[in-house]
Amino acid sequence: MSDYKIQLKELTKIYPGQREPAVKSVNMDIPAGEVVVLVGPSGCGKTTTMKMINRLIEPTSGEIYLSGENVTKADPDDLRRRIGYVIQQIGLFPHQTIYDNIATVPKLLGWDKNRINARVEELLDTVGLDPAQYKDRYPKEMSGGQRQRVGVARAMAADPEVMLMDEPFGATDPITRERLQNEFLRLQEDIKKTIIFVTHDIDEAIKMGDRIAILREQSVIAQFDTPETILTAPADEFVEDFIGSGASLKRLNLSRVRDVDYHSDVPTGTYDESRDALYNRLHASPWTAMLMLDNEGRPLRWLRATDFKRPNADLQQVGLPNTAQVEPHATLSDALNEMIVGNAGCAVVVGGRNQYQGLVDIDTIMLAIRTMRDANEDYYRAAKHPPEEVVA
Repeated sequence: MSDYKIQLKELTKIYPGQREPAVKSVNMDIPAGEVVVLVGPSGCGKTTTMKMINRLIEPTSGEIYLSGENVTKADPDDLRRRIGYVIQQIGLFPHQTIYDNIATVPKLLGWDKNRINARVEELLDTVGLDPAQYKDRYPKEMSGGQRQRVGVARAMAADPEVMLMDEPFGATDPITRERLQNEFLRLQEDIKKTIIFVTHDIDEAIKMGDRIAILREQSVIAQFDTPETILTAPADEFVEDFIGSGASLKRLNLSRVRDVDYHSDVPTGTYDESRDALYNRLHASPWTAMLMLDNEGRPLRWLRATDFKRPNADLQQVGLPNTAQVEPHATLSDALNEMIVGNAGCAVVVGGRNQYQGLVDIDTIMLAIRTMRDANEDYYRAAKHPPEEVVA
């Protein structure tokens, strides 16, 4: 048994009538449970490379191995039932309900009705869609983001060994895209699928990938490594140019909110408490505002001390509504973006059911940047002056 879930050996595609290959001799070993992102200039062959893995495009030469098994000449229909596939246009069948869309492959595999029912409901729950509310709807009755979630659920329906994702969030607006990225990263922590993910966006590659393959023309690999290594030690000028400027900011996509020391001492209160109690709690803290929560612990509004001293003011209307919040698995780049577009200069951290957990502010981000910069300087110092070998 191979140590790798997917292996590509000298994989090549030459289209009829073309002298030069679209994909030239790709060699890649992909460990189980990792997200590997293929990224490169438009037309470099990244989607062609991915489609050869499930034989939507037949390779001209080379070999494809899945869990150590050579599937280059295997029955393509059987192969595709082992591999989930998500595309930018989602590809749901418009005349079928959400239930039937997700059940497509399990039905082909001959699952019984009870097993299919349980799997569809489980997957809708997993992607954050209430089965009772959504399973009997048609795709046209759902938003783009909801349809994208269904596309992911359908790809996972038969619990495939591998998932291929071709710019899966590219057709959504920026806010929906960010949320879908974060939801998928949260989901991947649980399912740990082996995923090939194609994008043209280096920021998305850095955020989503355990490893990134930066491709030149003909899918020639310029660098295949972790996002950290690619940002700190680009292989050549082509990789540097593709990464572009602002590498320090891009590295914010490498750190998650859960990995930093966010504030947990922000004063909070609820509307069923007295004004005096709320004011005294805020006054005793070093903070200039209090975060008001509902009775389920979900953040609502920011109030200052002066708001509590206005006897006729409705505390549910004054102050600023909480508009910037992130989950622990969001990146620091997501948190910074929320701060910029929000109205309080910070981002509230929320967990399950949107319950308050803490606060990220600009000082948190700056500390993370300094820490990453210092680590980068240490890396280069060590590379320039490696420790001497210890002779036994």
